[in-house]
Amino acid sequence: MTTSEQDVAGTGTAFGADATQNLWLHFSRMGAYRDAPPPVIVRGEGASIFDDRGRRYLDGLAGLFVVQAGHGRRVLAEAAARQASELAYFPLWSYAHPAAIELSQRLAAAAPAT
Repeated sequence: MTTSEQDVAGTGTAFGADATQNLWLHFSRMGAYRDAPPPVIVRGEGASIFDDRGRRYLDGLAGLFVVQAGHGRRVLAEAAARQASELAYFPLWSYAHPAAIELSQRLAAAAPAT
């Protein structure tokens, strides 16, 4: 077990110290973390996230649009793993891919007729 893993189970201080030394937190004033480390999020469950000290937060940002279905949903993780084994990600900029086509068909079938 590494020091950081031990601290997740305990006080969480190693991750915070590493974050203030080596990690730039986007949209944050890093000077605010001179005296105390930033929260270090270590897991998610449903709409909640948890820091390395065991505090629970509502994930109001939902990872900026990528986890609005919730954290810890095994069925989604399994579907993502299946997809990633074929094609992890590819944008729909002038190209299509089977997963996007299948999803568009499902959405069109669920949409009200116009």
